[in-house]
Amino acid sequence: MRLTEKETKKRYVEGAIISALRLYRHWRKRGLTKREAFERAVKQAIGMIEVSELDSDEISEVLNDLVRIINAVNAELKKDKNSR
Repeated sequence: MRLTEKETKKRYVEGAIISALRLYRHWRKRGLTKREAFERAVKQAIGMIEVSELDSDEISEVLNDLVRIINAVNAELKKDKNSR
């Protein structure tokens, strides 16, 4: 299956978030405070997302979808934990 250019760009935005998470962990291991590591990771993600060339509505849609999925998975895991 060949991806459209727009889908490729959306995946790049998704990847920017995963990359930021990994970079955050990297900076924490290097001794930075949570705040410093977080700020650096966010800055890196913003730079990557800007390169994607998606418009702000499309970027927002991808990020909102990620938040919804993360929240749903987290809720399910908490529900499973409480039922044990």
